Amino acid sequence: MALEVLNSILQAEKLATQTISQAEQSASEAVKNAEANVREQARQAAVENRALYQHLIEEKRAIIAKELEDRMQERRKLTQAEAKKAEQGLDEAVTLIVDEVTHGHR
Repeated sequence: MALEVLNSILQAEKLATQTISQAEQSASEAVKNAEANVREQARQAAVENRALYQHLIEEKRAIIAKELEDRMQERRKLTQAEAKKAEQGLDEAVTLIVDEVTHGHR
């Protein structure tokens, strides 16, 4: 009877050791899976962030390009207006010079 109790205890200890070993293995696999999932989520988040960053950069680039184009058009208009003024003054200057040369008024 004592031997049966001892064998029963040994079997219980063996079963407990196996159960602990299986639990440790399951826990280790769960941790590995969780770590792999976290790495994959981090990778996907990085890809999404890069795509969002590129989109925002392209939006800003388009806005700035439009602003620069608008400024260039405004400057062209101002330059053309100044050139037109200069032409008008040139016509008057030519008339005065021709008048001076032909009539000798000083």
